[in-house]
Amino acid sequence: MMRSTDNVPLVEEGGQLPNHTHLSIWHKILFFMLGLISALTICVLIRLSNKLAADAERKAMMHFKEISNRIGHKFDN
Repeated sequence: MMRSTDNVPLVEEGGQLPNHTHLSIWHKILFFMLGLISALTICVLIRLSNKLAADAERKAMMHFKEISNRIGHKFDN
């Protein structure tokens, strides 16, 4: 049979069950708010990333339209 290395008797030997610590309501509220803030931050970052990607795509399209207009004018002569 295994023996405990400290002075606390094992549960199998008739020792008491360890005390379970329950989170208070303030801790639960705090963890909920932390999760909510994290989720909102991720949503904002995703939206910002999509906005920046769309802006970059729009600038690239404008750049290619400029280039195509210049090439088109050269061949019109």
